[in-house]
Amino acid sequence: MSLRLTVDARVVVEDTRGIGRYARAILRRLVARGDVELTLLVPGLLPFLRRAAYERALGSSRFLLRSRAGRRGVIWHPANGTFFSSRLPSVVTLHDAVPFRFPADDPRKRAHDQQPFLRSVRTADRIVAVSNFGRDEICAVFGVAREGVEVIYHGVEPSFSPGVAQGLPNGILPGKYLLFVGDPLGEPRKNFAMLYEALNRAWPDGNGPLLVVAGARAPELPRVRHAGNLGDDLHGSGNEAMRALYRGAIALAMASYHETFGMPAIEAMACGTPVVASAASCLPEIGGDAPLYAPPGDVPAWADALRRVVAEPALRDRLRVAGLERATHFDWETSAGRHAELFASLQ
Repeated sequence: MSLRLTVDARVVVEDTRGIGRYARAILRRLVARGDVELTLLVPGLLPFLRRAAYERALGSSRFLLRSRAGRRGVIWHPANGTFFSSRLPSVVTLHDAVPFRFPADDPRKRAHDQQPFLRSVRTADRIVAVSNFGRDEICAVFGVAREGVEVIYHGVEPSFSPGVAQGLPNGILPGKYLLFVGDPLGEPRKNFAMLYEALNRAWPDGNGPLLVVAGARAPELPRVRHAGNLGDDLHGSGNEAMRALYRGAIALAMASYHETFGMPAIEAMACGTPVVASAASCLPEIGGDAPLYAPPGDVPAWADALRRVVAEPALRDRLRVAGLERATHFDWETSAGRHAELFASLQ
């Protein structure tokens, strides 16, 4: 029997963050399966007007577009909340509990951020968490029973692989920078301020590497370069721009004090790029023994870790080999298969 799957597809054609990359990775694989009948839910009265964008994002035309859910099958909400009403059995992926762990000061924004999560835990038949750390957080914050939360790890696209860094942005040279992925200004949990302080402590004379930011924006600071908000994944490409940045970096610096998966760490490892990561939240679970760790609030420890990864070729070689092996444990085909099994169990 075919799986009739309806999906909240709001993030599929516009979200360049990890949530959008996750939704596209799973849907590209499910849409290619002959046993899945896929319907994408799109806000607005004329969803068919956006069909070309969805076909580009998924590399397929084997789906229907609707603005409301039908009456058969299962519905999946992949983006941290329930935004479409439906009587179908439902699965929601909660990537984190950030609006509750780090709530907005403004009461209206706080309520706006939290409401989709609260609706999800009230109505979903099953919840997907992206790590064991994420499941523990969901259970603690929302009082959800562990048996109602399925842990399914992300994967890594085959396009992330070792090689020469070709096509880097102007002014960014291979082997001359550390890489930060995310929004330094909009996501305080990424801990950019601490990382930048550690960079300056490590090289107070200013002779150290640049800190290159791949994300929506970057602060205008000495030794910081903005590589842009890379959206090559939106159009089903081979992630060339992001891959080049990983390949050209001395190391990925992931200083976050809160993550529930940390997709850039696995993508960097798959490219053979060393990773320096916080010894916090999910990062030790996902990274295993492959990264060089430092506590997220310890500026001297981070300064020392950055100096070491820049100055010690043997350390970089060890981290590169360990990272390549660790990345093989994360596969999008396996992840998509587990999602499909979960959806089918509710149909």
